[in-house]
Amino acid sequence: MSAEPDLGVLLAAACERIVRELLASLAGTEYAHLTPSQALAAVFIGDGLDTVTQLAERLGMTTQAISKICAALDAEGLLAREPHSVDARSRRLTLTASGTAAVARMRAAGAGAERAWGELVGAETLEVVKGALAAFAFAPPSAAASSVRIRFS
Repeated sequence: MSAEPDLGVLLAAACERIVRELLASLAGTEYAHLTPSQALAAVFIGDGLDTVTQLAERLGMTTQAISKICAALDAEGLLAREPHSVDARSRRLTLTASGTAAVARMRAAGAGAERAWGELVGAETLEVVKGALAAFAFAPPSAAASSVRIRFS
């Protein structure tokens, strides 16, 4: 075992912890049964992703898998699928009032996790970490990078 923890392992563990906090915020509510993929899809729809293709790209899943997730969210009354104004082959995804409420709960949990992290390392350090993560996450990938994406199923 190496003396220093691997950065990739630490990032994956931090990401998993935040996702667990988001899901825990749904416990005891009518949204408690949502899978991690369903919960994250709802969050990304709330962020403005409005097609199955966009969600599939963001979550690293097939459009077929995302279509199933969206069908489940629709059946639960969290998602509405409407004709897309630009692409007749596509459906526009929007959150219902219930979906917006679920996402608000998860966002509050995410903010709580961020506050806890800030209390642990200090607000200034957390801002530096967030800046460094954003710079790396949104930089163009190397030519050798795999197309494999992390899934929270």
